[in-house]
Order: sequence, then structure tokens, then C-alpha cells
Amino acid sequence: MKEYFFTLILIFCFQITVKAQTYSKEFGKIGQAEFDLATYAKDKSAEAVVFFDIGKSYFISGDNGFDVYFERSTRIKILSEAGIKWAEVGIPFYQEGSIFERVLEIEAYTYNFENGRLIKTPLNVANCHDEKVNEYWYVKKFAMPEVKAGSIIEYRYKISSQYVFNLRDWVFQWKIPNIYSEYEVRMIPFYEYSFLLQGANKFDSQTSYVDRGMSHQFGSTSYQDMISNYVMKDIPAFNDEEFISSVDDYIIKIDFQLCKIKYPNGGQKDILTTWPGLIDDLIKNIDFGKYIAKCEKLAPKLLAQDNLAGKTPKEKFDFIISYVKNNYNWNKYNGKFASKSPSNLINDKVGNCADLNLFTVGLLNAFGIEAYPVIVSTRENGKIKYDYPYNHFFNYVLISANIDGAWILSDATEILNSNDRIPPRCINDKGLIIKEDKVEWVGLQCTAPSVSQTDLLIDFAGLDLNARAVISATEYDALYFRNNYGEDKTKIKEMLSEKDYEPGDSSIIIENHLKVKDPYILKFETSFKTEKINDKIYFSPFLKEPIANNPLKQNTRSYSIDMTYPVKRVFNSTINIPEGYKVDFVPEDFKVINNLFELVYSVKIEENKIVISFYYFFKNSVYSATDYSKIKYYFNEIVKKGNEKVVLTKV
Repeated sequence: MKEYFFTLILIFCFQITVKAQTYSKEFGKIGQAEFDLATYAKDKSAEAVVFFDIGKSYFISGDNGFDVYFERSTRIKILSEAGIKWAEVGIPFYQEGSIFERVLEIEAYTYNFENGRLIKTPLNVANCHDEKVNEYWYVKKFAMPEVKAGSIIEYRYKISSQYVFNLRDWVFQWKIPNIYSEYEVRMIPFYEYSFLLQGANKFDSQTSYVDRGMSHQFGSTSYQDMISNYVMKDIPAFNDEEFISSVDDYIIKIDFQLCKIKYPNGGQKDILTTWPGLIDDLIKNIDFGKYIAKCEKLAPKLLAQDNLAGKTPKEKFDFIISYVKNNYNWNKYNGKFASKSPSNLINDKVGNCADLNLFTVGLLNAFGIEAYPVIVSTRENGKIKYDYPYNHFFNYVLISANIDGAWILSDATEILNSNDRIPPRCINDKGLIIKEDKVEWVGLQCTAPSVSQTDLLIDFAGLDLNARAVISATEYDALYFRNNYGEDKTKIKEMLSEKDYEPGDSSIIIENHLKVKDPYILKFETSFKTEKINDKIYFSPFLKEPIANNPLKQNTRSYSIDMTYPVKRVFNSTINIPEGYKVDFVPEDFKVINNLFELVYSVKIEENKIVISFYYFFKNSVYSATDYSKIKYYFNEIVKKGNEKVVLTKV
């Protein structure tokens, strides 16, 4: 009987929802319209859609001041098998010394409508687990149960935080469409924040008003909350992730920054400092400027002066950078402050990027090389907002050294990188040099192109072709090979097998793996099947080495195309024509040369062989949004010319 009444109530709710053609924003109330939605009309390719995402932040006073609480409630419809990944949820939370956040009151359900019945499956909270991201950030993860195409999932949780400095931001835009997004912030008079809206010009709705409910008491001060509410609707999916520094730099979001603390007794403290003030604070900090000074004093005990006697400044620089790289290891953690004392670093031989690079600055200064730390934000961390001098925008430290009047950037964490290069993860606009009484920014871009060249010699054995390949890589292309494959033939075979190559172990040769100033060289031999139609053989002269698809999918783009560094790709193929065959077709020569880009494709046919050369060169590391259509066209030509086939026919 109870089940009968439940079904009647459910059907009644469904009918009301269908008539209204709206989606409920109340947690736990699911309407028929949500289950009926099979594709999202405004994005028919969407694998999932967010029905609502509603957040709220507010302050609660305690014994030691205020904690900030954050609540979130989210409902998602899984539209296809590909969308099931959205049922894996991660909740980031922060912990640093005595400052910590806690994830509370997780509640989550999966809804399936089967055989006329609504089946509601709760999440077993015991299945949640924490993962460490870096020194400060963790993620609480859980996977929703019984999820399949057509399921609806919803979850809500609360976070308590002692970290009032950076009020939790709110991301309106997902990588799937979001029908409704709302964020409410209940401010108190003791903290003054500024906010930045990114990726949009306005909200669909924005209201601010004083809460007329019950007042709050803190000490002798009575106050009421100032409520601000921000709403956006029908937000498209963010699906253009190629050649950007970080999704976080372009996605639609609102970010809050603490500007001022107002004390109940009438005093106040400005948090929004100045760049000179920020630099001065770092120089005086025990884990930054004073750390460098301690390392400088310890330097003579670590490196004898005799080792550096008679060396030029460049030779001294290389010697010291190489000494740190060869004797100390990076623990893969970023940070702008040292995590341990210099003596502990010397004993442990391992530390975060600040430990190693601040230590190196001290050694360089001790032996007569003028050097300074440079604080940066990594690509993953997002770009610096130069109008807002906030310390927490930065998450990494590099080295800047004066060598014969030229300033060189370096990083002691990357063992397989050249001493005068920084890692690609740090190539992100500009860095701030921490130098006393001076505000100076340094560009982090690398102007030297990274070149990858593939040389192929192709012979035929029946319908199969045999190829001898030599791949030579320089600069950051070489670093990629060294870090990801090195001399590991198993990994190299796995990489080549993804291209349908079948190299034998004995044919794989690696050269210059540890010679970072020389090109990384990979040699291998493989067989490859051709296509035969009516006594004609079809094959690509460059096998599967060129890219097969244009990475730029959107019709337009409002932000820059960031390739990190200039890129050049060279392909040379010499094809021995098999006996009994002649050339039926070869691609036409083609050329594009301008100040942005070069592409040259040329073909020569000799007595019994074909020689085809093809290269393209993106000359800039970053292109403006106004060049998007041109760059997209260039990629189309790369795909087209790089994969055109040669045709041989029987004589």
C-alpha cells in the first residue's frame, strides 16, 4: 500500500514538472523532465549536463575568530556512456600547518528510472578517500554508485575552513553544459573582499542586500550579514583546451580576494599590499630571503674554492647548477617557501623547488655570481594578475643569474634540462625578480625553437614496406623524450606500437640520453602494411609521424593560442621504388612562408626513388586570438599535406 501511494505521488510530481518544463533546484526532488532529457538541445554532443550547481559561503565565529563555511549542492544528468566519468567526484581542500579545512556532511544519491519505478541508491560515505595533490592541497574522492547512461546523480557537502584569506571562488562553467549556477556569499563587516569576474561581462542576476534576520554578536559588536547573490544560466561547455596555459585562466568564474581586515576595536589592516611591500616581506622571510643568506654562509663548506678557481663566470654557473642537480633531488612539490632548514636539506638531499632553487641562489652568490630568486606561477596554477599584488598567486621559485652581463633563467629541479633553460611547466608569461628596492618582471618565454626531425628510409617487401627511422629532438622536445622514455626500450616500444609500428628490440637505439646539450636520438626499424587496390599501392611517405587531426576544433576563439615555445617539425622520406612498379601519383609541392608560420612540402623523383621533404614551423610561442583562424588553417594544411599518400602502380 505504501509503495502504491509513493508511486501516485511520484507520478503527480512528474506531471507537474512536465507541464512546467522546468527543472527542480531542490535537493532530493527529481521530476520526470529530468529523466526524459535524452539530449541537451543547446549542445547535442554533450555527454552529460549539469541541472544545477548551487553554492553558499558564510562565516561562523568561534573561540579563535571566524571560520568560513562553504556548502555545495549539485545535480547532473548522465547522457551517454562517455559521461559516466562525471560520476567520479573530487572535493579539493587545503591544509597548511595550523591552517586546515575539513570536508563535512557528504550526502549523495544516484537515481535510475526503470520499469516505471524510481530507484534511489545512496553513496556509502565509507568509500570516500583522500588523495594528496601537493604539500598543501588534498582531494576527497568518491565514485557514485550504480551509474549508467540515463542516470541522474546529485551530491552535497560542506567544508569548514580557517583560511579566510581567499574566500572560496566559484566556477560557473564546466566542461559540460550547465543549466543553472548560483553562488551566495554572506559577508561580515570584519573582512573586506574584492572580486574578479573572469570569462564573462556580467551575471544573469546579481543582487546585494543586508540580511534583515537575526543579528549576530562578536565581542561588543552587533552586526548583520551582507548577502551577495550571483546567478548564471545556460552556460556552454568549456571544450577548447588546446594550447592554453590553464583552463583556470579562461573558464567563467568569480574569484574573491581579501583586501582589508577591520578589527572590532576600530583598527584595520590592509591585505592588498604593493609589489615593493611584497618583495620586502619575502626578503625578510626566514624561509625565503634569510634562507638564501644562510645557504650563502654554508657554501664554502660544500664547495671548495679550488673547484672554481680559474673558471669563467659561465663555467662557474654551470658547475654550481650541475652540482645541485647531481647531489639533490626534487620531491615533485612546488612552493615559493623553503620547506626545511638548509642543514636539513644538505642532510636529506631532497626538497621542494624552493628548497633547491633558493639554496642554489645562495651558492651562486657565495662564489661571485650575482643571482636572485624569481617567483612565478606555473602554467597549471594560472596567470598572474598584475594589478593585484598577492603573495598567494605565486607557487614556484626560479633562479636568475647574471653571466657576463646577460641574465639567465635556470631551475635546479630538472636534471635532464639544460642549465640555461627552465621547465615548460614554468613558461607562463612573467616572473617577479625578488631584488631589494626594485620591482622588476622578467619574461619567461623561450625564443629558441624546439625541433623534432624524422628521417625515413623506406624499402618494400611485397605489399609491406620496411622503414628505418631516425628521430632527432632538441630543446624541449628532447626534454620530453628524456623524461618520458629515456633509455627504456619497453616504454619506447609501447609508444611506437600505438602508431601500429612493430620494432624489434635489437633495432631500437637511443643516443645522447644524458648529454643534455646534444639532440636526443631514437633509431628503430619497423614494417608497415600498405593498401593495395587494383594493382596500385597506396601509402603515406611519413607513415604515422605527422599529426592526423587538427587540434583546434572551435570556429572562433576569444583568447590566445599558447604553444609554450616555438615548434618546428621536419620530415624527410626516401622511398626506394620496388621492382616492377612506377610512380602513379605524388603530392604536389606546397609552400607557406610568413612572419607567423612556415610550411614547405617538396617532392623529387629520381631514377628509382622518391625523395619527399616536409617541414612546418610555428615561429611564436604565443599567438593572439585574432590569429586563431590563420593558425587553424595552418593546422589543416599540416594534416592534409602530412598525410597525403603516394601511389605506385605496376609497370
